[in-house]
Amino acid sequence: MPAPKHALAAALTAALAGACGGEEEAPAACEAPSCPVEVTGIDLMTPEVGFTSQVLPLFRRSCGLSSTCHGSPTSSAADLYLGPKKSDTTTVVDAKQLVASLVNVPSKTAPASSLVKPADPAQSFLMLKVDGCQNAAGLACTPQPKAKSGTPCGDRMPQSSGALCADDRDLIRRWIAQGAPSD
Repeated sequence: MPAPKHALAAALTAALAGACGGEEEAPAACEAPSCPVEVTGIDLMTPEVGFTSQVLPLFRRSCGLSSTCHGSPTSSAADLYLGPKKSDTTTVVDAKQLVASLVNVPSKTAPASSLVKPADPAQSFLMLKVDGCQNAAGLACTPQPKAKSGTPCGDRMPQSSGALCADDRDLIRRWIAQGAPSD
């Protein structure tokens, strides 16, 4: 017996709702670090981190890479594009262009700070946002309209979930410390 149209529509809606925000589960939320983040004892130079193989997949799973957060080249929050949605194909050229759009590029929120300052995660606005330390960094910020906290430098990222776990934050930190290579 065929399923009623409304049951089929409800099942389809539920399936599509589950797919929003990416095809993978976001990483588990962990406790946010205290600021400034203590990195003594963390080897930031090994192991070597690849952008395409490690950092980009982390961004795709955890940074709301849809058109509503940082997954649209034309309408991402704070004009920060972190790459295509998981379902899109990314080539090496795309990764190089993406890294070029982050490295030594002023933040829209904190123009005196680069999104990613190679070899200096503590001075990279992206890292400050991931750690949740942007409001304690003494930066002059322009509030962004989608910020929920109402603080000038905005919210910890990812905004819609808990803090990334230390291993994930340290992967980004290590990539920046190693010069933020595009692979």
